[in-house]
Amino acid sequence: MGVARQWSREMTEKAIPQAEHPNALSLDKGDILTDQSHEIMRVWVTNGAGSSIWISARTLEDPTFFGYLMSDTIRHAARAYATTWDLDEGQALESIVSALSAELRNQVGEITTIQEGSLN
Repeated sequence: MGVARQWSREMTEKAIPQAEHPNALSLDKGDILTDQSHEIMRVWVTNGAGSSIWISARTLEDPTFFGYLMSDTIRHAARAYATTWDLDEGQALESIVSALSAELRNQVGEITTIQEGSLN
């Protein structure tokens, strides 16, 4: 997953709006979102085309807080993998952290910025 490719319409037969996408996560049984809720990150994986990642840095001005958020996200991911695939949660967490550490250490693939961040 370390290699991200720039998404283009040629990679799919038909582009589908994300809100209508059949593979989008359902938020129906989740927390209630209010006008004080902010989406910070959206991640999609396309088979054979890498990942597409959008990050809004507006809400969390200090990148340290993004690190805290990622830590919570990884812990939630370990629980999701454990319950979905009947794995030990500690082993799932260890596997995720190990892969994350290796990817950050090795910086195997290049990332492509499609849209620069700004406060405007």
